[in-house]
Parts: sequence; structure tokens; C-alpha cells
Amino acid sequence: MQPVYLYVKRSPEAFEFAKKVKQLIEREGFRVVTDQEEVDFAERIPPEEIKNCKLCVVVGGDGTFLAAARKVAPLGVPIVGVNLGRFGFLTEIEKNEVEKILPMVLRDEAPLQERLVLEVFKENGRGRRFVGYAINDVVISKSALARMIDVSIDTSLGHLGTISGDGIIVATPTGSTAYALAAGGPIVYPTLNAKVLVPICPHTLTQRPLVLAGPVSLTFTLRTDYSEVFVTLDGQIGEELTVEDRLVVQKAPFYLKVYTHPYRSYFDLVRIKLKWGRR
Repeated sequence: MQPVYLYVKRSPEAFEFAKKVKQLIEREGFRVVTDQEEVDFAERIPPEEIKNCKLCVVVGGDGTFLAAARKVAPLGVPIVGVNLGRFGFLTEIEKNEVEKILPMVLRDEAPLQERLVLEVFKENGRGRRFVGYAINDVVISKSALARMIDVSIDTSLGHLGTISGDGIIVATPTGSTAYALAAGGPIVYPTLNAKVLVPICPHTLTQRPLVLAGPVSLTFTLRTDYSEVFVTLDGQIGEELTVEDRLVVQKAPFYLKVYTHPYRSYFDLVRIKLKWGRR
């Protein structure tokens, strides 16, 4: 039987519901595997074997989905989310729908989308180092007590300028409805080959969000040496930046393959979850 990779939020509620999901997947003729030590009700496989799985099923919230997506996207394994979280923008299948929708996904009867992923490198006098992948966004920001920071921005098409403020966000279309939206950025349809550059509290009125083509790479150079500055990927991976560090953000050489809801469009999500257009 072809394996299906199960990725579960670390909570008693999620583990309990994941057992029902496992039974449903097995009824469809697949075997359920995982590499999470806490999941003791599924067959354990080493991480390098995840690439052989037909699908990754996430049981949890959007944060759990992001962690799983960074893992399976480079392997070309499609992903779908069952929502046990509060928001559920990425984990589109609700608990009461799983009996109906998940079998459709397993039978390839649900829509499959390809979404842009970002890859991040850090450069300095010691060389170039891979930082990680981002499904939602890459954020350069100051610490809570730090002063305004200056970040110089170069693109693969030329120099853009220097931003002074609390930081900057580079978001994928998938992540355009997350931190970037809260900071004043636009909503971008998730399958577009684009990225969004959103200043965080810029110190000038002219520094507005930009939408750039997906292949355009960005290099950020920190010009501030009196503040603590950090880079975070999807709000889950992070490290400190020091003055003259360069951060390269570019399109990854693969896409995230996401199964979406067969009966709800992206615009339904925007209208229902974000309450777009309501007075």
C-alpha cells in the first residue's frame, strides 16, 4: 500500500482526532506513516523516506501546516490540512468535513495548486549559508526595545533603496494574508508567481508595499549596529542579524503543492475568514 505521511499538532486533542484520520486514510487503501516520536499509533519511518509518500495530511492549525509544508515541499509531496486551530486559512478542511473531503483528496478529486516558496541565505565575511525555506514570509525586525533600523535593499534588477523603520516583510502570495496583510500589504492570489515587499512602520510616507515578480531576488543589508535585529521564517525559524550581514531572499527551485477545498474558492476563504467586504 502506498504511504500517506501524517503530521500532527502536539496536543492531546490533535492526537485523538488524528487517530480517526488514520482510520479514514486506511479505509481508502493507504498506509499511514509518520516520523513524529509522539505519534505512537502510526508506522514510523525515517525522514528521508517521506519523499515516497503520496500525500502529507496535517492535523492541527496553520502553524502546524507551515512546519509540515517546509518539510514536504522540497520533496514534491502534496499537502492538505485538517483544521483544529483557531483561524484555519491554510488548513482548509474542517473537522466536520473530513469524512467527505479527505477521501476526495486521496482519490485526486480535489483541486491541486502550486505555490511559490522562498529560500533564504545569509552572507557575510565568513561566507554564504543556507538559512531555510519560507512558505508564508521572511521578516527582518528589531527587538522589542530596539530603536529604528536601517535596511538597504538590492534586487536582481538593481538597487531599490534603504528602508528606515521597524523592519520589512517579504511574503509569498500564500503569506500575503498573514503578517504582510496586518502591516498594510495587499492580498495576492495564492498561485501567482510573485512576492510582496512590505515595510513595517516605515519612517517615511513614500515607502509603500511593492509587488514583485517571483524570479526577482532580493538582498537585504543591515546598516544598523545599535539595535538587536532578527530574521524569522514563517514566525518559526529565526536568528540574529548583525551589521553588514546580507540576507538573500529568492524563489525556491520547487513549488509547494497544496490540495484545496473542492467546494470553496479562495474568495470564499477571504470573505469568510477575513470578513472581506463586510461593514
